[in-house]
Amino acid sequence: MNRQNLQNKTAIITGASAELAGAVALTLAKEGVNICLCGKRIDMIEMTAKQISEAGGKVISLALELDTLENTERVVSQAVSIFGGLDILILVSPFWSGGMIHSHNVRTWDLVMNANLREAFLMTRAVLPVFRRQKKGEIMSIGSDSSMGIYQQDGAYGVAMHALSALMELVRVENVEFGIRTHILSPGVALTNEFDSEGKPALNPSHVADWALWALTRPAHLRGNGPILI
Repeated sequence: MNRQNLQNKTAIITGASAELAGAVALTLAKEGVNICLCGKRIDMIEMTAKQISEAGGKVISLALELDTLENTERVVSQAVSIFGGLDILILVSPFWSGGMIHSHNVRTWDLVMNANLREAFLMTRAVLPVFRRQKKGEIMSIGSDSSMGIYQQDGAYGVAMHALSALMELVRVENVEFGIRTHILSPGVALTNEFDSEGKPALNPSHVADWALWALTRPAHLRGNGPILI
């Protein structure tokens, strides 16, 4: 089965301060994808941007909060203006924090839900009009295996991951006739080390990046993927 060519396509990647987002960005850049990085830590974003540039890729970096529709629409507008179009949105969940429901810190709940769900909604809300007009587009969430089970003390993070998968499925159902695909990747803990504490091969960010590349290169006539447990 023929592999979809990603050359000269453009991707926005959120949560770009995270090592996982950096691995995905570099993997896609090596396939010829133009990259727009969005995150809060400019030092981490610029580190990834430098790696992409040194590998011959095209990249822009935007350090800003994705907490308003105006900001997310600004990201979309800049990506389209600089690269001439937009094809892919990748939503990387930025951080974990949980707690038992009966004693869950309310501020922590709000922070986690905003970062992992509200920002994903706002970014998706901003790209969908573009994708619907052009009748094509790929939206991928890279969340957690917390979306596929219930674990004590997962708290706000567990709820957000389940809701993120629901958001992706809803987007898929509402936009299937517009040629828009959604993909849900649900990795476990991705470690920097090659092996875990027991000496077993560990899941690392490059493995997740390989799965993201695989999903995005499936032929356009195939349905989206997910949730995929990694």
